[in-house]
Amino acid sequence: MMLLPTTTHSGIYGMSQNSTPKKNTVNQYSGPALVLLTTVCATALAILAYRDASGLTTYLPLLLLTILTAAQILLYKSLQKQQRRTARYHQLGRKLVHIQTKKRRDENRALKILNHINSVVDQSPTHACIWQKPLRGFSGDLAMACESRCGKKYTLLADLTGHGIAAAMGAAPVASIFQATAKRGLSVAEIITELNNRLEQLLPSGFFCSTAVIMSDQGVVTVCNAGLPDILITNETGALIDTIPSGQLPLGIETIAMDNVQLFTKKYPSPHQLYAVTDGMIESVSANDELFDMDTLTSLIATKNTGSGRIVDITDHFEAFTKGSALNDDISIVEVMIC
Repeated sequence: MMLLPTTTHSGIYGMSQNSTPKKNTVNQYSGPALVLLTTVCATALAILAYRDASGLTTYLPLLLLTILTAAQILLYKSLQKQQRRTARYHQLGRKLVHIQTKKRRDENRALKILNHINSVVDQSPTHACIWQKPLRGFSGDLAMACESRCGKKYTLLADLTGHGIAAAMGAAPVASIFQATAKRGLSVAEIITELNNRLEQLLPSGFFCSTAVIMSDQGVVTVCNAGLPDILITNETGALIDTIPSGQLPLGIETIAMDNVQLFTKKYPSPHQLYAVTDGMIESVSANDELFDMDTLTSLIATKNTGSGRIVDITDHFEAFTKGSALNDDISIVEVMIC
């Protein structure tokens, strides 16, 4: 499993986390002072106007002063409105800084969990190639491969609900249980049952884990697809031999009896390749709104295997296809050698 931390932090309107908004430079008493000064001037001019006996001209200063007074009152109200608006902006800025701080804290916790998972995972499996591209710093997808003490080869691909710390809380027990059960050489049905029972206890309502567990042993492959897109199996020339659709609900939703685990089992007399992806890959779009769907993936694996697999060509094409468009979900693909 690859660790691709891509954590970025941005400021709020140029403010750092520890910065505090500056106080408004407009004096809160400036409005009343202007009104008071205008009133005094109006009184003085009124006295002068009373002493003048030249007709209409006598009341012109009062008319102008009335207009000026009204303008000053409007200015005062505008200043009060601006002060309230500025206070709201400062309050919003403080809330956003708090949200960013919490987000960074959650990402750090998620990365610590991921580092723990990486510490117990076989980083160089010989039978599987894994490629992942997270939407954010911590992927909600989990991909692992390991070999049992008796030589059986296991591969896991899981797509957990959510991202970041929410996904990390589910990824930790999934990784631990899969590693422990696979090392003991348990059957796929036993692994699926153990994973489901644990996730059903841990995950809150509305959370689940779409999962595929694959075991290969001397050409015999056993697969359980619980909620992931179709799993494809091809031969060396790229011909599509088998398609394994999802046979049951994702894990963590309801109790599953071991006898009810839906399995695909088949023996292949010659080397074959298995491809499993999360829905993030086949729901990705290009900058021209073209969909990278299952048909696109199928066409990419319909090529001759040169010995190193096809995953490099698939992921290179995917990167070129989605260049210039934003990801909507975590992306994962595994290629399993069956021999």
